[in-house]
Amino acid sequence: MTNEEIQRTMHFILEQQAQFAANIQRLPEERIRDNPRLTRLEESFQLLVRLAENTDSRLDRFGSSTLEANMAALAAAQTHTDERLSALIDIVRRGRNGKS
Repeated sequence: MTNEEIQRTMHFILEQQAQFAANIQRLPEERIRDNPRLTRLEESFQLLVRLAENTDSRLDRFGSSTLEANMAALAAAQTHTDERLSALIDIVRRGRNGKS
């Protein structure tokens, strides 16, 4: 290596070290700046956990038996509605005396 190449290499290394030192000095500033955002994220996460726990406890309280009972009642109501609709259709058809 020539003397000039050694000088360029040393200059490059010194510039890289200076840039590295500047980057390291900015880290605490960035951390201080990011702390409020990190705190808000942590609070939001804790709120989401509490909401999930609340939802789980509600589901446990109502249980699947309540859901099954509601579904059975809905099915019975649908059957009753179908029967009444069929009766109405029959009345309308008889009223026309078979005429369409």
